[in-house]
Amino acid sequence: MKKGVHTEVMVLRCMYIGLSIQIVVTIFQNFLTNTYGLFQFISASKHKGKMTREFLKNPIIYALILGVMFRFAHIPIPSFIWQPLERVADAFLAIALLTLGAQLAYMNMKRLPRLMFITIGSRLILSPLIAFLIVSLLHIKGTTAQALLIASAYPCSRNTALYALEYNHHPEYAAQAVFLSTLLSPLTVSGVIGLARVCF
Repeated sequence: MKKGVHTEVMVLRCMYIGLSIQIVVTIFQNFLTNTYGLFQFISASKHKGKMTREFLKNPIIYALILGVMFRFAHIPIPSFIWQPLERVADAFLAIALLTLGAQLAYMNMKRLPRLMFITIGSRLILSPLIAFLIVSLLHIKGTTAQALLIASAYPCSRNTALYALEYNHHPEYAAQAVFLSTLLSPLTVSGVIGLARVCF
């Protein structure tokens, strides 16, 4: 009986560690997308004089700053603010998929540019291979290594296609990349999960 309880505790501990690592990786990826990535989109589509103004329009920047300030100051968010934010967060995925579907409705998916295959291959295959090499070179083991390797196999971010559409910077190509990488990700992510379990 004690052995079974000990095993269950270990499994739960590994799950919490993996979940914590995934949260950190996701936050870091979103931070890069909404700062450096956004800056790249703006710089490719706007005049230099408007770059700072457009960058400062992004509400996610202020949300990140406020989140860090509230966390370090140990200030709880009032429920009348937190509950509406949770409702908006719950609706985000549905709205993102709806906008992606609207973009794809007017696209020609029969003829894909050759660069698309490089983009998809780099995101779904090359990225996990690079992550595997880095994790191996740093001698990271166990749940941490597995979580980092799996996180590297995510498909292209939907935010990328949203920014491409907003700033009119190859929105069709970005939407196709998100759609195809998401469509193929069950196969590649399953393979990466299997590799992570075997190697780490």
